[in-house]
Amino acid sequence: MGLWMLQIIWLAWYFAPEARDLAWRVADQRTGAAMRQEDPLYHWLLAVAPIIPPQSTYVFVDNYEAGKEIEARYHLAPRRHILLTPGTPPSFLFYTLHNDQASFLLVREGDKPWVSRKAVQESPAFHRLAVPGPGLVYRVDYRKLSGRFYD
Repeated sequence: MGLWMLQIIWLAWYFAPEARDLAWRVADQRTGAAMRQEDPLYHWLLAVAPIIPPQSTYVFVDNYEAGKEIEARYHLAPRRHILLTPGTPPSFLFYTLHNDQASFLLVREGDKPWVSRKAVQESPAFHRLAVPGPGLVYRVDYRKLSGRFYD
């Protein structure tokens, strides 16, 4: 019984900061927002949403990680959403941007390598926007892309 009591005391001491924060969140009735407030993707998507007009199309480059693409689609609705993988070659990326008249290119993990990075950085059709967060945002002038394969 003594060991059990020691465990309870140790757990109470160990989780005291989180318990205090949880108690304040329960009292303020803001328990659902706890996870979203800690997610950098959520803050990035909130910063991106006012930049993209509702009638625009954007290409989202993601590696199909569970839930991230769906979350982006949810926060950026009603904008048209096209999903491509980081392994997409520049020719198909440019073709997709031109044919679907996409005005924005979003790369969820901007710090990780993706195949088309160099082509996008060197093309005059792309203008990088300074949006803080884990991803990259490019404004695209799809009229400067001829729509043919570049490889």
